[in-house]
Amino acid sequence: METAACWIERLPEELLAAVISLTSPPDACRVAAVSRAFLAAADSDDVWSRFLPGDLPRFVDAYESFLMALPSCKARFLRLSDDPALLLGRVTRMWLDKATGGKCYMLSARALNISWGDEPNYWRWIHLDVLHHGKRITCEAAQLLHVAWLEVRGKIDSRMLSPNSAYGVYLVFRLDPKTHGLGFPFQEGLINVGGSVSTRRACLHGYDEDGAGGVVPRKYVVDSTHTYWPRTSSSHTVLVEDDVTLPQRRADGWLELELADGFYNHEDDDGEVRVALNETKRLYSKGGLIVRSIEFRIKQQNI
Repeated sequence: METAACWIERLPEELLAAVISLTSPPDACRVAAVSRAFLAAADSDDVWSRFLPGDLPRFVDAYESFLMALPSCKARFLRLSDDPALLLGRVTRMWLDKATGGKCYMLSARALNISWGDEPNYWRWIHLDVLHHGKRITCEAAQLLHVAWLEVRGKIDSRMLSPNSAYGVYLVFRLDPKTHGLGFPFQEGLINVGGSVSTRRACLHGYDEDGAGGVVPRKYVVDSTHTYWPRTSSSHTVLVEDDVTLPQRRADGWLELELADGFYNHEDDDGEVRVALNETKRLYSKGGLIVRSIEFRIKQQNI
């Protein structure tokens, strides 16, 4: 007796492709391993043109030409999911989420609005070679020397994002050995979508290296003037509160901090998404922050 799989293989390739296109990129790759019939359908442009966004942004000319010269929609999808592409203007990169085909963006430090960022006494601009998706790219980062008013803002047109998709927003950064003032007072992460604002408290310097390649929560003490500073041992020290978001260490060695709870980009949204990290209430000296980018990434969950 023939199996159900054998009967399915007898279906016309275009019908198989129509069914596979209703799944996801990872599912299409798995289906391609079933048989030659499934491989032909799963690798077809009929399938991957559904996964590849039809409203891609304009890339720099050299990349645009390279992308269009690739032999198939699947090849273009895989290239864009593996290789963040530089957009016109050269301050933003885009890549595709491998699981959904959703568009993700990296706004470089130069694409952000950093208060006092052009004042050399307060911020210094440095060039770094970094890894992104396993690819080495050159980026320009902003290194904080000294400010009391910390404010880093970014924005993106919601029409550049994938419709009907949940997004998270992340500040990508490092701390240099002379970091100070970035533990307490806590910073505030903010996302504003069409006037709907979500915020969360955050602590950029919420971890100490433990000497074994890991991190442990920092401890702080507050005096009668409400001035905070780290202490390694004291009967009055307290851990950073549970409702304060701490950064996570990435595989590339950088830290990232999710700015708020994220947002959902509806199909008919046509405004700006504005995001920020700031600490402007207690004007104490701050230094040692190295800002690389803000990333808008697909979240694999409902918000």
